[in-house]
Amino acid sequence: MKDMIKRIFLVAFILLVLTAISGFFYMQKHPIDNTKTGSTVLMMTGKTGK
Repeated sequence: MKDMIKRIFLVAFILLVLTAISGFFYMQKHPIDNTKTGSTVLMMTGKTGK
């Protein structure tokens, strides 16, 4: 029973690490910039800023 739980956590951890690494490389290739979405940013308070 303990071995199965260890294996489940190990697989989940490996998948989490692989997802983080692939997301990092994706964001390196496709950075978030304001040129595509527009220059105004909606703040949490509801005000718009540049």
